[in-house]
Amino acid sequence: MELPKDTVIYDVGKIADYQANRAYAYEEQLKMPEYNLFEMLARWFNDLLRSIFGGSIGREVTTPIMIIFFAAIVVSVLYFLYKKRPELFMRTKKSASLPYEVEEETIHGIDFEREIATALKHGDYRLAIRYIYLQTLRFLSDNSMIDWQIHKTPTEYLYDMKVISLKPAFRQLTNRFLQVRYGNYPATAELTGIMRDLQTDMINTWKGLSV
Repeated sequence: MELPKDTVIYDVGKIADYQANRAYAYEEQLKMPEYNLFEMLARWFNDLLRSIFGGSIGREVTTPIMIIFFAAIVVSVLYFLYKKRPELFMRTKKSASLPYEVEEETIHGIDFEREIATALKHGDYRLAIRYIYLQTLRFLSDNSMIDWQIHKTPTEYLYDMKVISLKPAFRQLTNRFLQVRYGNYPATAELTGIMRDLQTDMINTWKGLSV
């Protein structure tokens, strides 16, 4: 039995034309577009701007605005952290440069109440705040809540604190002390009063726990 002849003709030229025509490149249409993170953020930000202002906004406008926008976010986060946790921005004793200076920061042999009263009398609130902080360290050390050492930094004392319920007030007191000493934060009568109140709260809380 004679088999039928193959009538299919393979036209190489036409096949080449089809392959060159992107309208027939179905596999490319199935591929997901590849974007890096910046391009994805740029597309999202462009869509956001278009939804707010309407119309089409070019990349030459979107990119600078996006950079400024995210830079503002970073600055805002850093500022918030500095206000809440200034010790994170302070160099500790283990840093390669400028350790916390403690040569004269002793807690022994000082009549703190007299020194604080003298500082307040002369309007030296910066000195008063320093003495309030040192007096608080003396109180904590005398009651075995911290292990006082002359080389330790304020941040290390925060980690040393053994009584959890006193930590929030001690953190606030330490933050304010650091802001005045290193952050060019103004020492005022109001801030000195806040330091005193925090110190009193810690003492009263400790007395309540000791009953």
